[in-house]
Amino acid sequence: MLNSLHSGNRLRVDFSKTPREIEIPNLLQLQQKSYEDFLMLGEKDRKNSTLEKVFRSAFPIHDQQNRLTLTYKNSEIIKPKYTVRECMERGLTYAVSLKMNIELIIWNRDEKTGEKLDPKEIKQQAVFVRDIPLMTDRTSFVVNGVERVIVNQLHRSPGVIFKEEEGTTVGSSLLYSAQIIPDRGSWLYFEYDAKDILYARINKRRKIPVTILFRALDYSKEDIVKLFYPTKEIVIKDNRFLVKFDPSDFSGRAEHDVRDMDGNIVVNAGKRLTKKKAQKLIDEGLEWIEYP
Repeated sequence: MLNSLHSGNRLRVDFSKTPREIEIPNLLQLQQKSYEDFLMLGEKDRKNSTLEKVFRSAFPIHDQQNRLTLTYKNSEIIKPKYTVRECMERGLTYAVSLKMNIELIIWNRDEKTGEKLDPKEIKQQAVFVRDIPLMTDRTSFVVNGVERVIVNQLHRSPGVIFKEEEGTTVGSSLLYSAQIIPDRGSWLYFEYDAKDILYARINKRRKIPVTILFRALDYSKEDIVKLFYPTKEIVIKDNRFLVKFDPSDFSGRAEHDVRDMDGNIVVNAGKRLTKKKAQKLIDEGLEWIEYP
């Protein structure tokens, strides 16, 4: 059955057997809705706009001495001076001006404790941030007099990715790397070199030893060592090193004589420490042994 439909002044005939039950949506709706939510120009209350949410997530800002506080009040958008046609003719960008109303609070501070007491001075000022290109009715932008459109791009999903690659030299071992992809912020890369030294990169910049990254995250040297190596508590007594007796440390035959705090041999070298023997030593009160 032929289906006739009008497209403007033209009559189009549809020869398809399956009737069309789904209307084709507006293919530019995604870009239009996203930009409308970004600025919300037609709304009196713009607190729910994406731009306002970004500003409010970054403020307030405090200095390290707790003397100054910078707070965000609201933003103001100034309408464009020229129309779309005038911008294309003059080679200008069709944009709106963004101003931010901020407040600077200078605090009186207790010199002994460093705590804030009360505001000493409050200053308010409207600061020009930048010009934001404005979307036209055709879902395009005019930049320097040239009309441009938005192209959607794929976004990497946040998460952690591990990779295994072969070395560039002949006979080299496998090289392991990892990527931490956040929802917002810089990407973090971890990689080994040919000498099995672990490095870190921030946004593919110059690599740095991973220990520098841990120190920047307020890890001490002891904390970094504990991340990569097992640790033991060692007690020094009478110029001897003592560790706690742990039967799990003795798998197979003992490589050396195991002595207690008094120097007596509890397990001879080359002998196996069975579970029954270990439990008997614990029941007899063996807690510390000499560290070889």
